[in-house]
This record gives sequence, structure tokens and C-alpha cells, in this order.
Amino acid sequence: MKASHIPGIFALLAKIGCGHLFAPRRPHTLAQRLTELPLENAPLTAKIEIRWNAQMVPYIFADSERDAATGLGMVHAHLRLSQITFLRQISQGRMAEFLGPAAIDIDHTLRILDFCRSTPANLAALPASTQNWLEGFVAGINHVIDHVNQEEQRQPEELAILGVKAEHWSVADVLSLSRLSCADFTWKVWTNLLPLRERSDWPTIWQSLMQHNGGPPIPGHHNNDNTIDWLSDHFGRPGGSNSMAISPKLSGNGAPILAGDPHLPITLPNLWLMAGVHCPTMKVAGFMLPGMPAIMVGRSPDIAWGGTSMHATSSDLFDISDLPETAIRQREEHIKVRWGRDQKLIINESDWGPILSDAPMFGGNKSSLNSVKPKPRFAMRWVGHDPSDEISALLGAARASNFTEFHNALESFAVAGQNMLYADTSGNIGQVMAAHLPARPATPSKDMILARSELRFWQTKITSSGLPHSYNPVEGFVASANNRPSEESPYLISNFYSPDDRIQRLRQILGGDAPASALWNISQDVSSPTALPLRDAMLALASEPSDDKLKPLLAWDGIYNTDSRGALFFELSLYHFAIALHGEDSLAVFTANWDPRGLLRAELAKQPESKLRAAIDQAFSKAAADTEKFGRWGNIHRVKLAHPLAALPLVGRRWRFADEPIAGANETIMKSAHGFAKGKHYVRMSSNARHLCDMSDLDSNWFVLLGGQDGDPGSACFLDQWPLWQKGEMVQMPLRADTIRTLFSYSTKITPAH
Repeated sequence: MKASHIPGIFALLAKIGCGHLFAPRRPHTLAQRLTELPLENAPLTAKIEIRWNAQMVPYIFADSERDAATGLGMVHAHLRLSQITFLRQISQGRMAEFLGPAAIDIDHTLRILDFCRSTPANLAALPASTQNWLEGFVAGINHVIDHVNQEEQRQPEELAILGVKAEHWSVADVLSLSRLSCADFTWKVWTNLLPLRERSDWPTIWQSLMQHNGGPPIPGHHNNDNTIDWLSDHFGRPGGSNSMAISPKLSGNGAPILAGDPHLPITLPNLWLMAGVHCPTMKVAGFMLPGMPAIMVGRSPDIAWGGTSMHATSSDLFDISDLPETAIRQREEHIKVRWGRDQKLIINESDWGPILSDAPMFGGNKSSLNSVKPKPRFAMRWVGHDPSDEISALLGAARASNFTEFHNALESFAVAGQNMLYADTSGNIGQVMAAHLPARPATPSKDMILARSELRFWQTKITSSGLPHSYNPVEGFVASANNRPSEESPYLISNFYSPDDRIQRLRQILGGDAPASALWNISQDVSSPTALPLRDAMLALASEPSDDKLKPLLAWDGIYNTDSRGALFFELSLYHFAIALHGEDSLAVFTANWDPRGLLRAELAKQPESKLRAAIDQAFSKAAADTEKFGRWGNIHRVKLAHPLAALPLVGRRWRFADEPIAGANETIMKSAHGFAKGKHYVRMSSNARHLCDMSDLDSNWFVLLGGQDGDPGSACFLDQWPLWQKGEMVQMPLRADTIRTLFSYSTKITPAH
């Protein structure tokens, strides 16, 4: 959220009285939390049982899919009611109803993005089985909401602070929330690049970005209005996920192993939750998105699957500056505003999509003072505005028993594009691109805003069956790290791939002697071999490369441990080198790319040697002084575990739970994303979840969250998995019913209404 909005929002919150802000938090044991579930008169056809383990991970045992879905809905609402309530408000552009006038610009932008646009068509096209599943899920959510709303003390703390109550859900609400979860990460790229596009050297900047995979900006620089950053980070499945599968010949146990670690923003509650379902037609366990009734990453008796963002070209911007006003359509939107006057908005649309340049969070078509040319008027075309059915796709994947069925199930999965990795009990591994993309030529775009004539490529969509896939490759493994695909495609898949550092490291490990054992710890790998050649190139330009002050850098092994002085020296050197070369203004260009190292390597090749030597000496001198000041990498590279309400003035500290050193960096396998390191900073994104499935055993499935399952900040299970995550341990999620009943020893039985 934009920093300037925070004071206004919380000044308005003061109008509530906010007694809940100062009330002591009531601690809840797991057993106490389970007693708060409504156990009777549920919208079920038969009794269900929910088994819970010590981390409050649920398994729903039901006699039908409909009842299983109802149990899932109850679980999502019980664990994350505040979270899913806010997510629904965001998906519908209704934040001002909770937060007042300070959220009007946010709602204005959200109404233009229009996550609800495809909902009516998606609802009408739902298969009967998916409709039945969704209706059961919504019934479960509403049953818990009715129970919570009966007594004030049952209200989640966040809703009580705001003085609002959760409302009933509909299937349409779930479908709109599904579109929010598919937000396009490229929107973040646009908000950071649009100011640069006004510069006279923009063509050179864009060409350079395309030469270095065009990666989106690293966090923490030059974009002061970070609402879209937040939206894309949380829902666009950004930047750093890893996923891999090894074949039986590498695992050594006669079956594949699949592992991965989604990298998303670090926030509490976590952006995932863990759950399992056990009914006659579906046995599945894994990670779910709160409010979404399907397993996104998981395991069934026959297969396991994971994934990473494709960084797909799901959106395009089109220059409509010369479009006549007669070609502009308008619709009227009404925004309800708490503590203020309701707002009427006119949303402009065209054949190229909604006019995004009107959106406050995309600049509102206001040129900056130092611009050399006026901003164009532009519209956005997004795959998510067209009908598609991601929920049926994921339910189909959970029911699949082989690679063909899995691949076919993902044909209706359109946004956000995912590289889906696969393993099965028959010994097969594979990789599928799940996305719908415009049939654009494979060559990179000449600019980020396209000519209107390029809309012609959107007349044909390429689906999963038309995109590259892999099945039992000769290497014996498949891996994905948001990287450029190794197989060529005749169509443009992305302009914005991640650098190859992580995929190269994955291939190095998986191609080694002991990949099976390595998979258990691979998500904690913080080695960056690609950093060492850049270090050596910089040292070669130093006037005194053997100077004592350079010892930490000379001795560095490329590993980003929290106690590393070498990693600290290297990262500080990169910052000071960029400043020495071009000054503070250069950071806007260097941070416009996800790979500032790549741009700095390019500088080493094109700048005069005398200029480079002077810049290196200056950078090393300042980095040496800063290294003495800060001591080690973990002293400046930090992770803060906090609830969004930690932004509250005065009382925000009660929503902050940890401030600790964290290993890794921008392009280690365990990515811990940061901007240029010039002092203490907080990681915005890292592996917020991890998983591993050994296909030789139905019960050898392991998952962990950075945080915990329960969204109640007073719960014993709010942060209990953080120590496990730190130690590289995980929680077992078996599939055999007997094992589940043994390990998941807490039982709640839900009975239907008579």
C-alpha cells in the first residue's frame, strides 16, 4: 500500500474507538481453537470428520466430494477468516468500505483492473462437478461465518479492530478471488518502468533490459507508490520459486522425488495453507491459497506436482493516444466509502481493453516534472479478462493418474501462467506450461507499450498443448526457476525471465553424484557460484588486489551465510560500484532489472578501463569501511515476520513477531530478495513454503510454511512452523488413512442439519 496512505487510514481507524487495539491478546491452544469450530447443523449430506495434527493441519474425511468441499470451506474460514475477507474486498475493489477515503485511489485502480470481469462467463461455463464442489466450499465458509457473527468474542481480532463483520460468500466471489490470485506480475514491472520510459535514453534502457532477460525490478527502489508492487508480489506469483523432479535412476529408491519451494512475500498469516482431503473419489494433500478450493501444489496416490511462475506475457499495453473519443466506451462504478462521501467513477474502456493510464496507481496519466515527452494514453489487454477455468484444471490435476491426464487437465488453466512439474508412482517425471498466451512471435517486444496494430496477435490463443513440455528427459531430472525455457517456442512466452543463476545452480546439484539426498536440503542452498566470476573481474581492476582490506572478498566462497563477511563485502561493493560509475541516478536503471549483476557485467565490458579502475577502487574503499561497520551479512540482511497491522502507529509492535538475520540473496536457490545493499534492509520475498514428495511411499510427503497454519495471532499455531523452517524440517502429510489417523490425533466431527 502507498506509504502516504497509511497515516490517513489509521487516523480514520481511530474513529472506531479501537479498544481492541489495546486489549491484551488472548492466547489460544490448539485444543481451544478447535472448540471454536461449529460442529452441528452444518450444510452436509452426511457426517464428516476433520483430523488435525499438532501444527493444526487438517485432513477432511468425507463420503462425497460435495461434503469434502464443505469441510474445506469450514477449514479456510476457521483458520483464515480475516485474510479471506480482505482478499475478497481487494478482488472486488471494495477496500474503501473498510478503510475509508484513503483507499479510494486503490479501489479506483482495482475497478479498472477489474478482476470480476470474466466472472459471469466463468460461472456460466462451470462443469457440473466443479459447480457442485464450489457450492459445497462456499456453504462451508458461510456456516463458519454465521457461527462467528453470533457472538462478538468469536470475531477475528483484525475484523474486530476495524469494526466490521464477515459477509456471506457466493460462488461468484470465489471466482473473482481466483482472478485476484492470477494477478499479472508484469504489472509491477510496468509501474517501475513507466517513469524510465519518459527519459530520452529509454530506447537504450529497454534494449539493455531485453538483452538481460528484462527481469522486473529488484525491490526497494524508485517506485514510491508500491500498491501495485504489493498486489503483484502477493498474487502474481513472482520471481523466485524453484521446482524440480528427479527420476528413479537418480533417486536410488525406484521412484521419482519431487520437491520445490514457492517464493512469495513474507507476511503473516502465510499466503499458503496446508490441507488434505480423503473421500472416495479424491485423496490429495498439499498447499492451497486461502479462499481457493483446490490444491495448487500437492500429492495424490498416483502423482505429485509443483510449479513456478512462467513470467508469462499474459498482459500487453497498447498505445491508444490517437484513438478518437468516439471509440472509447464508458461504464459507471460506485465506490462505497466508510466515513466519507460515496464516489462515482467513470471507467474508460476500448477494444484494446480498459484504459490503464487513467488508474491512479499507474500514474493517472500525469507526467513527471523531469519527463522529456508526454505519457501516452494506453490500454491493457489481459488474458484474465477472458473466460477460463483454473479451478477445474487443478481439480482435474488432483484426479489425474498419469502424465497425459495431468497435461490434459491443465488445458483450461490460463492465468497466471505456471511451469507445472510432475512425478508419478510409475517412475515418470515431466514439465508442462499451463497458460493461455496470445500468438505473438517469439522475438522480444520493441517497446513495453505496443502499437494498436499488434492486437491482431490476440485473435489466437496458445494453450498448454501448444507450448513446450518435457517428459522423462535423458538428464533424469526436470527443474524450473522462472528461467528462460531450454526448448524453443515459435511464440513469445515472456519478456521478463529471471537470470539463470538459480537454474544453473539447480542443474549443478541435480547433475551431481547424490541428488536424492541433496533434494532434502536444496531449498536451503545459498551458494552463488555465478557471483565469483564477477568478484574476480572486479578484483582484476583494483589498484591493489592483495590489499589487506580486501581479504574478506578474496577469501569469499560465494556462499551467502548470515555470518559471511565476504558476502557482505561483495554486496556492498556492487552498490558502491554502481554509484561510482554513474551516480545515484543510475540506480533507477540498474534496479529496473532483476539482474543488476548482469548490467554491471555489461558495464565492465563497455566502459573505459580508466573509469572502471577508479570506480572499483572507490567502491572497494567504501565497502571495506562499511564491512568493518556492519561485520557480517546477517547484520544487514534481515527478515521481519509481521502482520500487515504492524504498520499501525504506536501499537504496531504487538503485530511484530521476529526480526532476525536470514541467509541467501537475490539469486541463490533460497532467494531472499533485496535491493542494492547499502545498509540494514528487510527481505520482502523468500521461500515462504517448502515441499517434498517421495513417490516410493504414499506417506512420504512433507510440507512446511514460513509461519504457521492459523491466522489467529494469539494461536499457538500462528508461528509454530517458523522454527521448523529455520532448521530445514518439514511436517509429514501422509495419504494412507491409518497413518493420517495416527499422526493427526485431534479429531472434530461435524454433523449435518436434520
